[in-house]
Amino acid sequence: MGSTASDFHSAAIITHGICEECAAKFFGKLGVELNAFLDRIGVPVVVVDSKVSVKAANRQARALLQKDIPSSDDYMVGDAFECVHAKLPGGCGNTIHCSGCAIRNLVTDTYQTGMSHLKVPAYLNRETADDCRKVNLLISTEKVAGVVALRIDEVE
Repeated sequence: MGSTASDFHSAAIITHGICEECAAKFFGKLGVELNAFLDRIGVPVVVVDSKVSVKAANRQARALLQKDIPSSDDYMVGDAFECVHAKLPGGCGNTIHCSGCAIRNLVTDTYQTGMSHLKVPAYLNRETADDCRKVNLLISTEKVAGVVALRIDEVE
């Protein structure tokens, strides 16, 4: 992974979003697809659902993670971040290590409560071509239109 500097430094937390039906109407009227909209955001963002599977990722997130990120019910956030535990039998979300995963826990909390989180420290053990290394992150979450936007604020 590389490093990123967020140009979004506001401590403001949005307390309510837009429902899926209204979002579809809004983006449909503008003629803007979700991926094109996400690419306009100046920081890396991965959109995930209640199961923490990836629904979309903007250009900045794909560049930071150095990979194409498919939208699939079977492609979990641990797969996108190349978490070493996602490679174990059961995959992301189904190993003994997953219960303590800050990324999974923040996304799940935001999805269930609607409460946003701002620049929370998290880490993962990322598999590389020849070894495994610990990656420290600051992440923010926000529920929007029935999904959670996971923003990567900083990578160490």
